[in-house]
Amino acid sequence: MSPLELVIREALQNSWDASLGCEQAPIFRIRIRVLDSDHLEAMRAFFSELPPQDAGEPIAGRIRRFLDSPEPLVMEISDERTKGLGGPISAAEALQEGEVADFVNFVRNIGSPRDMVLGGGTYGFGKSALFRISGCSTVVIHSLTGTAQAPENRLIAKALGMAFDHDGKRYTGRHWWGVHCNGDQGRESVDPVRGEEGSRIAQSLGMYGRHTPEQRGTTLMILDPELQDLRDDNGRIELTGLGQKQRLMARIQEILLWHCWPKFTSRENGSVPMTCRLSILGEEAELPDPSTIQPLWLLTQALQHARSQTDEVFCERPRQRIGFFGQCQASLQLHADDRYRIHLGDDALIPEKLCHMALLRPAELVVRYQVGSLNEADQTQWGAVYICDRGPDNVVEQAYARSEPPAHDDWEPKADQSLSSHQRTYVNVGLKRIKDRVKLLSGTDLVRAMRIREREQESLAALAGELGRSLIGTGPGGSAGHPPSPRSGPSRRRPLKLSSPAPLGTELRDGIPVATFRIRLTGDSEGTAIISFTPWVQSDAREREPVAPNGRAPEIVGITVDGDGLETEDGSLRCEPSAKGVEILVSLSVPDYVAVGLTAELIEGDQR
Repeated sequence: MSPLELVIREALQNSWDASLGCEQAPIFRIRIRVLDSDHLEAMRAFFSELPPQDAGEPIAGRIRRFLDSPEPLVMEISDERTKGLGGPISAAEALQEGEVADFVNFVRNIGSPRDMVLGGGTYGFGKSALFRISGCSTVVIHSLTGTAQAPENRLIAKALGMAFDHDGKRYTGRHWWGVHCNGDQGRESVDPVRGEEGSRIAQSLGMYGRHTPEQRGTTLMILDPELQDLRDDNGRIELTGLGQKQRLMARIQEILLWHCWPKFTSRENGSVPMTCRLSILGEEAELPDPSTIQPLWLLTQALQHARSQTDEVFCERPRQRIGFFGQCQASLQLHADDRYRIHLGDDALIPEKLCHMALLRPAELVVRYQVGSLNEADQTQWGAVYICDRGPDNVVEQAYARSEPPAHDDWEPKADQSLSSHQRTYVNVGLKRIKDRVKLLSGTDLVRAMRIREREQESLAALAGELGRSLIGTGPGGSAGHPPSPRSGPSRRRPLKLSSPAPLGTELRDGIPVATFRIRLTGDSEGTAIISFTPWVQSDAREREPVAPNGRAPEIVGITVDGDGLETEDGSLRCEPSAKGVEILVSLSVPDYVAVGLTAELIEGDQR
């Protein structure tokens, strides 16, 4: 991912985590602007104290260049209707019962483990991305936290530089701007500016005002953000060009849609988990509904199916439901929405044709995409979703969460030694089921299997003919000669025989996996043949089970006799034998992603 993708993705994830437990859906904002003269003057006053120039610390020089810039650019990422950065302001202060350490974790500590049930991630990696994208490695942090009865403003700035030596002392390279504080035992620290003074300074910098409990949340102001889309063909920053402004707006909208679309997809009751508002160099916009964008709407439809929890995924050993699938298909002929491709060209993230499965945890943040291929056989594109289950005591969700690397962009069960063997199995089985479903949606297994089978049958028929001619000759009575004269006397009818069902492959019919089997009925009995069919599921122990792990049984969904579709009654078929033989195709629904089989039994016609 690009630095901008990483920052937006991680910031939105942190905002979502901060909204858990709040009553209203959070608002997520991104604003990019040039500081006006009053805001720049307030910024210079706030950063009046910098590391000495002779210290060799590059942060000081970068901030000075930013403050002296004719067009100082900032990027603000903020949320509202969240908890803000609460808890103690000192890392040495013990937590009270029920208290959180959000401020300390974000402002003081480099990183901390995930401690929120069903949260998106951890502190540390996403935070470092904020400083990485800043030309000054500096971020101003303003948060309104506390309770509705006692809200509190907190304002502090932080820079992440390199360690350096000065006047015989070693410095960490981390810098804070706020209020100098002499703590216990002679400890000195920089604490946030709190209360009305913190709110006043934040507003003097042009930051979003926070006064009421509904405005609780956090604003992160990134100084001198590195935004490639604002550069012209010569690499210079161009802030007045319409093309650069439109390109940057398109870039940010598409990043939010491609990486975070579940957060802007309405639920069954019509509510939307999150709303987003953008302001790019004075141009205001809201994020489009992802369900209105082709082909992204395939993923939103797949998410609705996955949320219904009807297509369940199970692990057999140990027996545990581990997730849910959802999927949606559309014609390859549908034209893609080009509103972003017009501005971004080949750099656009949303593909013109979709063949992607989004991997999610219950927080519904995209971990990554499992990419398949377009289904050329059915001429369809598709979008799918896999959401891991929570499991008892969140044991399944925790397994997937701990399998994520710091960027939260994959599931790697071998990477975390704290996973139990069962938890590691849950993730591995889920990854296998995902790959199998992607192959099914892509149509690769069905097309390949059918073609290979047809070639094998043609080759075997030719080989049998050649073997017959070489072994028994081509004269009278041979394989290619004249048939022997029939014996005199009454003709004898051949008894009816039924071949074992031969699998032909699997395909999707109206979004349902269907397996087809071929059966051959031979013989020329005068009686009507009655055939009984019994579908079954192949278990891990190589035993036949009547139902799949999700509790549903495979069912007969189609049957043809010599190409004519028929209806079966109670799993049995009545058909007339033919001297040439009868070809019967039986199609079974696949209730879970399991191996299904079919038993065919001739129960009436000739004496058994």
